[in-house]
Amino acid sequence: MAPDRAAAPARVPSPPSELTDGVVWLRPVRAADAPAVARAGDDPEVARWTPFPSPFTAGHAADWMAAQDAAGTVDLIVTDRADGTRVLGWVGLHDLDLPQRRAELGIWLAADARGRGVGRRAMALLTGWGFRELGLLRIAALCLSGNTRGRRAMEAAGFVPEGVLRAYEDVKGVRHDTAILGMVRTDPRG
Repeated sequence: MAPDRAAAPARVPSPPSELTDGVVWLRPVRAADAPAVARAGDDPEVARWTPFPSPFTAGHAADWMAAQDAAGTVDLIVTDRADGTRVLGWVGLHDLDLPQRRAELGIWLAADARGRGVGRRAMALLTGWGFRELGLLRIAALCLSGNTRGRRAMEAAGFVPEGVLRAYEDVKGVRHDTAILGMVRTDPRG
């Protein structure tokens, strides 16, 4: 039997102009964000878990943002202000497979945003949008095995641990085991 693909949109729609729960706001990435993205991403913990170089400059940020856009990622800036001016990090859906109705979520946060529930809220906003507006049935999240803070935030957002992908991710020339977590539309927090 062929999979049910009727509810999936034909192409990825534009990112939402704004998603908010009244505490956290998500808005589309703009080219002018490069300096603020660089300030937020130039952090030892972000560099540890991502391919970002250290220091992470506005030029690096602009290149990274352009690559994300070229890959068809739904990119959103995480902020705690309605005007969207204070960049706390980034959240996005990538590896979108609309016929199969699945995607992968990625997120990173600046130091001053961690430990306050910002990541959990940002993930809840974006996964809710992905299920509602894109018709997704499954969203995966990958987390390097040593990143316990990131994994806890993903679990708090409703992602369920599913296993470990051994030697899956190369970050700066080092292979890492990577936890895979998943959320399906019918999950309580999905």
